[in-house]
Amino acid sequence: MSSTIGIGIEVNASGFDPASVLFTWNATYGHFLSWGPADYTVKEQGNPVTNHGEKLCWSFTGKPASTLEPVIITVSATDPATGRVLGSSTVILGCDGDFGVMVKEIR
Repeated sequence: MSSTIGIGIEVNASGFDPASVLFTWNATYGHFLSWGPADYTVKEQGNPVTNHGEKLCWSFTGKPASTLEPVIITVSATDPATGRVLGSSTVILGCDGDFGVMVKEIR
């Protein structure tokens, strides 16, 4: 059994204060989890997730329908006062066998 709950993902933004915006995370497969203070328990966050840039982990349960299809995770930063999108990014994950995953590309 792995001691890792998933692939850790977090915001690395510039040009605005990350604490003042809303981040929306989406994945084409799998779900997001959180883990950290104060109780250090893993919490299912679902998919999609909206937060203020706190670190998440992406994971999945069960073999994907196709290991040939990449998993695409997107995050966008939105100014809650105006609704304006301030930035976005994409991570593409590829399958490595039935239950392994690797980062293929970051845009």
